[in-house]
Amino acid sequence: MKYLRIIICLVIYTSYSTAQFFDNFETYISGQPLVCQNPIDWISIPCDPTLDPFISSNYALSGTNSVVMVQNNDVVKLLGNQNSGLRYINFNIYIPNGKAGYFNIWSGYPPDPIELALECYLDVGGVGHLMNVPGAPIQFVYQNNSWFRLELIVDLNLDQSELWIDNVLILSWQWTQGGTNTLRLAANEFFGVTANNEMYIDDYWFADYPVPVELTSFTAIENNGIVELNWETATEVNNRMFEIQRQSRGTEFFTIGFVNGHGTTTEPQFYSFTDESLQHGKYQYRLKQIDLDGSYEYSSIVEIVIETPKEFSLEQNYPNPFNPSTRIEFIVPANVIESETKKFQLVTLKVYDVLGNEIATLVNEEKPAGSYDVKFDASQLSSGIYFYKLKAGSFVGTKKMLLLK
Repeated sequence: MKYLRIIICLVIYTSYSTAQFFDNFETYISGQPLVCQNPIDWISIPCDPTLDPFISSNYALSGTNSVVMVQNNDVVKLLGNQNSGLRYINFNIYIPNGKAGYFNIWSGYPPDPIELALECYLDVGGVGHLMNVPGAPIQFVYQNNSWFRLELIVDLNLDQSELWIDNVLILSWQWTQGGTNTLRLAANEFFGVTANNEMYIDDYWFADYPVPVELTSFTAIENNGIVELNWETATEVNNRMFEIQRQSRGTEFFTIGFVNGHGTTTEPQFYSFTDESLQHGKYQYRLKQIDLDGSYEYSSIVEIVIETPKEFSLEQNYPNPFNPSTRIEFIVPANVIESETKKFQLVTLKVYDVLGNEIATLVNEEKPAGSYDVKFDASQLSSGIYFYKLKAGSFVGTKKMLLLK
């Protein structure tokens, strides 16, 4: 058994699995015990400074806080005695050089009979081993002085499970191990075993599987040659950023911008990106979602058509009044220039003072049909009224602008 581990599933959902628990430890006071601050979600001997792990700001994957496990620290996350469904535990670990860590998973936890389903020792030197699993001890490697992600997938319907570290499958096995264990997922415990234990945990997540960056919508809206992309996520796991890509006229997709993600969150997030000054034609857009570890997935494609402009237009400059620069937009239509022999129109855009003297030539070239945006820098001019004139074929348009310094 091997699950298709597309942790980032950028497709459009109407609904999907809802995260059951997430903690990035940002709401706690650094230097204070975890359980003392949240005895509902995390259990130990309440407010015992020896057993209760402390919130730390030494290392953090997201935000500024994590929780650190040293010798004798003990904390348990109860998982609700799950006995069906596809379940997922995800958390991130940091272990400094010369240090070690440990955690386990229980299939039985008091008041039920105690039953260990998995033990994971993160030994000194970046080598770990698994116990209480078929073929134990199972060795694996991990990276010291760097955050790495650990994922446990438990299919309680099929009695199968997988353990992954940074997208590498460590072990796939029958969860009940041939009937020795109960078909149940009860608790996750972190414990400081020896004097050299120092393990930091951040962005702890327990939920139904899969736990994707769940894209609930992705749309494109066009207005006068400007395309606005909007998308929304319901949940995010280790989401570093979105790379926005565009394709047109048979070209390959290429990157046009980036928008930062929100790391790991159970709250809906809203994003937007504006693609400006496009010519008429058909465009396709997609999102490349990039994880904190560099892995990525693509969204579905949205398509939009920018219609060919039907008439000349010279817009009012913006801002107006201005100091010292402003922008002038104009449209060259296709119906007066596009034919089998002619695809361009000679366009001039010039600036004049109130006496009719030519101050600047902003455009003087043949242009294909489309929308244009030109910047005018008046930093060398005096305050006053100026005029700008667009000429293209038989079209002549003039507008007034005011420079105030």
